[in-house]
This record gives sequence, C-alpha cells and structure tokens, in this order.
Amino acid sequence: MLYWKLAWQSIVKNKLEYLPFILAGSAAVALNLIIQLLIYSKGVKDLIASVSVIEMLSFGQVVICILSIIFLIYTYSFLSKRKQTEFGLFNVLGMQKMDLIKISWRQQLISFVLITVLGIISGLVFSKVLILLFMKLVGGNNFGLNISGLPILFVTIFFSVCFLCLLVKDVFSIIRMKTISLLHATKKGDSEPKNHWFLFILGIGLLAGGYYISLTVTSPLKAITQFFIAVLLVVCATYLLFIVASTIVLKLMKQNKAYYYQTNHFITVSNMLFRMKQNATGLASVSLLTTMALVVVVTTVSMFIGQEDYVNQQFPRAVILKKTNHQKNSVQTVHQLADKHHIKIKNSYSLEISSEIAGYLTENHKIQPLTDSSATSADGLSEIQFMTSKQFAKLTPSYQKLKTNEVYIYDRQGTFKEPMITFLNKTYHVKKILKRINGIPSEQPNMTHSMVIVVPSKNVTNAMGDIFNDLGDRKQAITYQNQLLFNVFGNSKNRKAFLKDLSQLPNTTVTDKFSTMNALKEFYGGFFFIGIIFSISFVMATGLIIYYKQISEGRADQQQFDILQKVGMSNDEVKRTVNSQIIWIFGLPIIIAVMHLCFAMPMIHKILQLFGIIIGPMVYITTFITIISMIVIYYLIYLRTSKTYYLQVSRKIS
Repeated sequence: MLYWKLAWQSIVKNKLEYLPFILAGSAAVALNLIIQLLIYSKGVKDLIASVSVIEMLSFGQVVICILSIIFLIYTYSFLSKRKQTEFGLFNVLGMQKMDLIKISWRQQLISFVLITVLGIISGLVFSKVLILLFMKLVGGNNFGLNISGLPILFVTIFFSVCFLCLLVKDVFSIIRMKTISLLHATKKGDSEPKNHWFLFILGIGLLAGGYYISLTVTSPLKAITQFFIAVLLVVCATYLLFIVASTIVLKLMKQNKAYYYQTNHFITVSNMLFRMKQNATGLASVSLLTTMALVVVVTTVSMFIGQEDYVNQQFPRAVILKKTNHQKNSVQTVHQLADKHHIKIKNSYSLEISSEIAGYLTENHKIQPLTDSSATSADGLSEIQFMTSKQFAKLTPSYQKLKTNEVYIYDRQGTFKEPMITFLNKTYHVKKILKRINGIPSEQPNMTHSMVIVVPSKNVTNAMGDIFNDLGDRKQAITYQNQLLFNVFGNSKNRKAFLKDLSQLPNTTVTDKFSTMNALKEFYGGFFFIGIIFSISFVMATGLIIYYKQISEGRADQQQFDILQKVGMSNDEVKRTVNSQIIWIFGLPIIIAVMHLCFAMPMIHKILQLFGIIIGPMVYITTFITIISMIVIYYLIYLRTSKTYYLQVSRKIS
C-alpha cells in the first residue's frame, strides 16, 4: 500500500508536469478512437468511394499512431527527468532500486488508466460531432454512429503497449542510475558542439539542397518522390542549424559588450548558452511541427476548396456522351430519353477528338512511343490527344487555316514553349501555342502532363499506325471518338434515371459532372478531415513541447532568479527578462516555419496539380489565412506559457 501511496503522491506533487501529459495522452487516445470509429462506421461503408476513403482513414490511423508514440515518448522525457531526481532522493533515503521500480510501474499504471479512460470517454463524446463533420465534408447521408468493442479494444491494447515501453525505459533508467549524478542532473549545462563551423556549413548545404529541389521540380509526378528527399534534407538542416547557428549567434551577442551587459539580455543569453543543445533541439522540433501543420492545412484546404473548380474545368458541359464504335451520337435518341424523364437539354454540341495515347516527349521536342525505361520516368511522360483543323474551326471562330507542316498545340499545364514538335520523324512548325480550346476539358483526371495537338487532317494520325500505346497500355491505332456534350435541367431523381438510361445505350460511355463531383467530394473531404486531425496533433504537440520546456527551464532557473531578486532585481525586470527569452522561443520557430513553407510552395503546387487543383488566388489566400491563424494560435500559447514560466521564476509570486 505504501508504494501506491508514494506513486499517487508523486503524481499529485508534480501535477504541473503530469496534468498536461495526461490531457495530451487522453487527446491522443480520443483521436485514435475517433478514426477507428469512422473506419467501422456504416455511413463510411455506404459511400460511393468507400474503399478509397477507408484506405485514407487507415493511412491516417497509422500516421496518428506513429505520432502518438513519438509524442508520448517526447513528453514523457520531461516527466522522466523530474522522476529521476525524485528517485535519486528516495535512493539516498534508503530505498533499493527494486522499491523504485515498484513505485514506477504503479505510476505508469495510474497514468495509463487515467489517460485511457479519459481518452475513451472524450473520444465517444466528441466522435458524434466529428463524424457529423466528416459526413458533411464528404457529402454522406448516413450519420449513424456504430459503437463497437473493436475500436475501444484497439486503442486500449495500443496504448498499453506504449506505456509498457515507457515502463521498460524507466526500469533501465533506474537500474543504470547513479544517485549523485541524478541529484545534480538539472544543474549541468550543455557542452558546446565540436566542429561547429563545419556543421554550420553542412547545415547550410543541406538546407540549400532541400530548397533547390523544391524550387526546381518540374514534373508533378516527380514532386511526390522528390518531396520526401527535400523533407529529409530540411529536417536534418533545421536541427543542425538550430544547434550550431544558435551557439554562433549567442557567442557573437556575448562578444558585443554594449548589448550583452544589459540586464534582460545578459540573463537571456547566459541561460540559452547554458542550455544550448536543449534549447536548439526544442526550437527545431517546434519549428518542424509548425511547418508540418502549415503544409498539411494549406494542402488539404486547397484541395477541398478547389474541387469544384477542377470539376468545372473537366466538364465543359454537365454530361459527356462518347461513342466507342466511331458512330455519331444520335441526338434524337438523347432528346427522346430526356422527354421520357422530364429532363431539359440545353447548350449541346458535338465534338470529334482522338482517344488518349501515352507518349514520351523528349528534350528534342520529339513525341516517341513509351519504352520500358521512359514509362517509369516522370519527366517527359505525356497524355496526348489529336484534333483535326476542321473540328477546331467549329470551336474557334477566329481559326487560321493550317498548312500541311503546321500544328496548334494546347498544353494544359502550360509548360510547352517550343516552336517545333516532331513525331514519326517529321517535324511540324507550331503555328501557335493555345491558352485553351473552347469546348474541351481544360483539366484531365490523371497525374500526367497532357496536351491536345491540332493537326491539318487525319492523315497525320493515320500514318502513325499502332506504334503508340493507349492509356490501357495496349498498342493500337489512334482512333477518333464522337462526343456529344450538353447541360441537363431537372430534379435529381429524374436526372439520375435519365443518366442511367443513357449509359445503357449500345457502344456508349457516359460521364457526368454530378457523379464526378460526389466522388471527388468524398475523396477530398476525407483528405481534409485527415488534415484537420493531423493539424490538431501537430499543434497539440507544439504547445506541449513549449509548455514542458518552459516548466522545466522555469524550475531550473528559479534558484538563479531568486538570487538575483535578493540582490535587488525587481519583478518588472524579471518580466522583461522573461519576455526577452520567450520571444526567442516563439519568434524564431514561427519565422523559420513560414520560411520553410514559402520555399515548399512550388512543390506543394505541383502536388496539388496531381489532384487537378488549379493554382490560383484561392490557394494563395488559403496559405495567407493559414499562416495568420497559426500565428494567432502561437500567440495564445505564448500568453499561457510565459505566465507559467514567470510564476516559476518569480520569488514574490510563487
């Protein structure tokens, strides 16, 4: 019973450290539980894109689990330092290491029970609200919440394993501990990093490399693979530069006598030099977490907001009817079906355009068939369609006739700028690069570069034979499809029946804006929801790291400030010194995070293009609002933690 009492008293005594840890752990349990409830929810299973949404939620679950592990280990490290000092005192008073282990596992069990119970209760309470939000984002209709034992069992087992790992870490710490070193651990300063100029140059090189990759990426497909390389370089550079550059800057400040020997500067610089590695690692972690939150929010919000523009660009009219046997669409049949279902058809027109082929655009501006090597390369991979000048003239009143060696080119991504293009070893002069062609989609539902080439006649494409692959990776001749595009007006029920009958016409393929929008809403809405969960996790982790950093440093600085106050330092001077120190902690990470985001934007834009998002003013507005929101959240954390630190170091108040 004594061990239980000591374990509980230790938790109560160190409530400033334990309470945030328990609340944060409970939030982690709740987030994991909510995602599990969504995965097993009947409403999610009833969605059109249920398989994709469940896969997305499962991926989010894995990421949140990994973040939860890192988060628990990192925040527990602050508790562990406090416990080591306490256990060192118990050891001096006569307790054996086995006694300390018995206290430790009871503390872990109490923490686990509190965190799991609070997390499950809060998860169940807030799950209804978040599931309503999720269904609203994805356009679902079934808002029912299926509470089963599997999600609760999952989070219980997962977090029991996490706490078991923390207990093992504690046991090893107790076995290896030396009493005297533990009692004085908080008074030992950090050693200066060796070879700091070499490490500084290395950090600058890694950062420049990461930024260079982001700024020079040209292919949306290549952006995915290069993104992780750039992230790895920037993460390593951030930690290196915070550790080394902070030492260099602080030493330069110390050498500036006029600056250094001011009351608030003297104490701030001295304290930060004393804990240079601890400060740098914490600041780098905060900066990277903030960057992650900014990137996730900007990307997912831009995707969610931009989905409607993408669909509108993909569909010049609400319905696209394609004939697969080279016959023209029967306008009369379509109108008869429309009358049958009380649907009005407006703004219809016919379009003849080739099927898509997959080609490789070389550096010499030559279109070649795919090979085994070029098919695996993101650079130069293009989806190509052909249109005759006769069809183009119907769509463009200001058409200028093409000569036999001339073509028009419409590049949907706007990257082709060359005056010549070659296929079948014949070079054509590019008469004009078109910004768009009225009546055809300006976006395609794929992840590759795409272009439309207007040729003088079908003789050009007929001569190509079957040397190119279609998008199904089959060799075939380039064929032209007859399409009928039109808008439909009527109630939703009649429209669905009309589209169903259309799709049953022989040799006919029907795509429509309505079903595409519903499917995309489920996909992008799921991404947005996962982004919200990730952002909550990142911001929560950021706030807790700063809070624990202020608590631990406040307690360590308490004795020094107490001495300074005894020799005449006023509370106002303490506040000025505290503010000076905290400005470093808050100002620097957010500045670096915004800088990282700005350099990451070209790569983010390419990734957004993979999902068909048009990079326009809305993306930049989203980015600006996200940055301002993060600064506001940071300011609120600043107000809370600066007060906590001041309460720790101020002798008069505490």
